[in-house]
Amino acid sequence: MKFNSINRLGDWNPQLLRELKGRLKPRNILLPIVISLLGQCLLLMSFQIQLPTRDLVYKGYDNKYCTGAVGYQYPKCLTDELDNVITNWQLWSQDIFTSLSLIACFTLLVAGSYLLINDLANEERRETLNFIRLSPQSPQSILSGKMLGVPILMYLVVFLAIPLHLWSGLSANIPLISILSFYTVILTTSLFYYSGALLFGLVGSWLSGFQAWLGSGVVLGFLLLTQKSTIPEMPDDNPLIILRLFNPYNLTPNSVLLDSSTFANFHWFALPLGASFFATVGFTLLINGLGTYCIWQSLQRCFRDANATMLSKQQSYLLTSVFTVITLGCANWQELVFKHSPRMQLISENVACLLLLYFGLFLYLIAALSPHRQTSQDWARYRKMYSSQQLGDGKLFKDLIWGEKSPGLLAIAINAMIVITSLIIFISLPNLGIDHKIYAFYALAIAGSLVMLYAALVQLTLLMKNQHRVFWSVGIVGAVIVLPVIIGAMFYSYSSHNSFLWLFTIAAPILVISPEGKSLSAITLFIAILSHWSLLGLLIFQLTRKLRKAGESATKVLLAQG
Repeated sequence: MKFNSINRLGDWNPQLLRELKGRLKPRNILLPIVISLLGQCLLLMSFQIQLPTRDLVYKGYDNKYCTGAVGYQYPKCLTDELDNVITNWQLWSQDIFTSLSLIACFTLLVAGSYLLINDLANEERRETLNFIRLSPQSPQSILSGKMLGVPILMYLVVFLAIPLHLWSGLSANIPLISILSFYTVILTTSLFYYSGALLFGLVGSWLSGFQAWLGSGVVLGFLLLTQKSTIPEMPDDNPLIILRLFNPYNLTPNSVLLDSSTFANFHWFALPLGASFFATVGFTLLINGLGTYCIWQSLQRCFRDANATMLSKQQSYLLTSVFTVITLGCANWQELVFKHSPRMQLISENVACLLLLYFGLFLYLIAALSPHRQTSQDWARYRKMYSSQQLGDGKLFKDLIWGEKSPGLLAIAINAMIVITSLIIFISLPNLGIDHKIYAFYALAIAGSLVMLYAALVQLTLLMKNQHRVFWSVGIVGAVIVLPVIIGAMFYSYSSHNSFLWLFTIAAPILVISPEGKSLSAITLFIAILSHWSLLGLLIFQLTRKLRKAGESATKVLLAQG
């Protein structure tokens, strides 16, 4: 019977069977069991010592879990007829439930991401990843086997804590349906993070041993930053609130407020989703599901061909359109569009936050659409053949918009136009003066030109003959983004002074729509935009020259071999 089950598992997913055989050994299983049970005991003991005692009653002290009138900070302690301290067991159970939820979220997402990235890095180092690619299994089967099998011991640690978690939640009078909804959110979010970890493991092999630490560190930093307690002053009607939906801890159900207090004022196109815990959960499942689907498109492409771009150009247009609709809906439509006199500061804040989200999107698009040196050389060689056959420029533009191997600059420009057009519509709707809107349009023009500059710079550096061109590409673009801001902050602490120089930094769009941007004249903004596009023209000219040279060289080599 045991062997039949193993055989069925092997037939269903051979990669999963391979991962389980290497990890599910008696000695390996014993350690996570001990860690989980010991950790739960220590957690219960830590909460046990926080319970009020008779001494607190006699001394008139207060305690978080007492039930009397609120004193300096906590309620006063009271006793019943039998001289037993009256304890707020519901709150005590709620705190245990919340603590376990926090530990589970961070363990699953941070440790799980580390394990998956590290496993792929080890496969790459042992040169077994290419062997796995050659197996008859589909990429979905192999990668899902990795996702289920590599963190199996960590799953065991979390699984053993479920009974205590359920007991504490039910003791805190949290409905079972809310707890199960929270579990669904954790599963969906874990799938999103694990998919991202696998993708980073495939495309970030140039980071070597630092890869797993960087990936899990980014996940940890993101989870810490997106907790409500980290930035409590950020309002719920801010577009950046969508980032909190990727942190499952923010949806931990509460016995006092079943409607999620973290998202109490959350609206999507003025629909009050935050008014209902289950509506918020549903929206969270939707965006995590869409994100996972997008990452899996990249995973399948990169797994089949290590030199392929993470996204096709068609997929990038769809991703940008969906991302724009979802994030634009998180703006404060109820105040900006459906009120007659919205504040200018409010639209500036919303546009600035949306630009931050779109900046992250375009960093991914630049990485996902920029082909590497060999792919660009192949495209340039075939382009040279097309030119010799006099097929015209129509073929070139069609290839730049839809082609798999062509440079991604035009595709990134189209994606930028999708975003800018949507933002122009959003900015045009509020009942504001035309002067305020014009400055917002200037900000969009500068943001678009900066994105194109970074994209051209990345494509140019990826054509380098250096073996570590990906590292150089990331380093150069990172320096171009960060260093001007640091230099400006060091020498020009107030952006209103020498504000023209700030227009060449990543902070330029936010500066233009800020109150300080009103000191900038239209001619100053026009000169800055013209300077951006002049520099972009030089980069495109250099890129075209290099591609033409690469195509001629590759063609000569082929003719010589023939």
